[in-house]
Amino acid sequence: MVKSSLARLPYGSPVSRPSQPEGHLALALADESWLRALLTDSLPAIAHPHEIGAVSLQIGVPLSLTPQTRIDAVLTFEHIKCVLAGSCADAPPVPEPENHSQYQSLTNYHSELVNLALNITPSQAVQLLLQAGFNPEQTHQILHLPYQAWHKSWWYSLDLDGFLTVPFQRWICTRRFADGTLTLQFKDYYSRERPIHFRSQPRQLPVIVHQFALGFCDTLAQVNLARRELATTQAILMIAAIAELEMQGYIRQQVSLFIQPWSGGHAVDGTYPSTTASCRICQQTKCPMQGVDSSPVIACRAFSPLPGI
Repeated sequence: MVKSSLARLPYGSPVSRPSQPEGHLALALADESWLRALLTDSLPAIAHPHEIGAVSLQIGVPLSLTPQTRIDAVLTFEHIKCVLAGSCADAPPVPEPENHSQYQSLTNYHSELVNLALNITPSQAVQLLLQAGFNPEQTHQILHLPYQAWHKSWWYSLDLDGFLTVPFQRWICTRRFADGTLTLQFKDYYSRERPIHFRSQPRQLPVIVHQFALGFCDTLAQVNLARRELATTQAILMIAAIAELEMQGYIRQQVSLFIQPWSGGHAVDGTYPSTTASCRICQQTKCPMQGVDSSPVIACRAFSPLPGI
């Protein structure tokens, strides 16, 4: 597991909700919902809500090779890859295989023993296990295991689309030392594909504030420079309004648009973007894509969600 403290940056006295994008970034330091919205409400979204752990934002990050050039902001978040069964509303309860052969099919292969945390204090171990989704009773059991004993739990991996896959079983053991420190180790028993993370991995994305004086190519060059600095293929562009053709151009370049008009902004070509759409929950019955789960449409001017959604 990669530990991700993601401590908040210092922030001054409270401010009113700003009307400029730079102000939105500053506000995000004090309002975690804004940080999460950057990831979940961009078009296309970077991650689903249940895939996001701790988040933080750093403003005005200089480039390593040219410190005089700065990235407007760097968003760091804990991208959750595995969830403990029954640990949250999105994770199903512990599976109960009906027979031995069914259990064997779920645990056909096993990984080598992996170090989860080396020589940490008991308080650090408690924090790590609670963060992973174990409740206090389970945490106590893990930290007080006999030397040859294992704590067994069921987990689910998330696929590339953020959906739960086939469950796997995780065995955890604890090694205690005379100086009071602990080492936690684990190995996984799985059906076919090995889980590649204990729980999550840290990710960094550049956040660029759109400048109306810059065209598409210049803005994309700015985005690409930031992406190379952070060694990532994705980025978030904060923008007030944009022509639909240009919007599709950014999306094809793996740039997610956080579209939120602010006072003083100017629409590009006078056009505002289509609404983020989901054909599955749309009530436009005359549309041939209405109710289709696999619809490729991600933005639609006529999108109208079903009542109550």
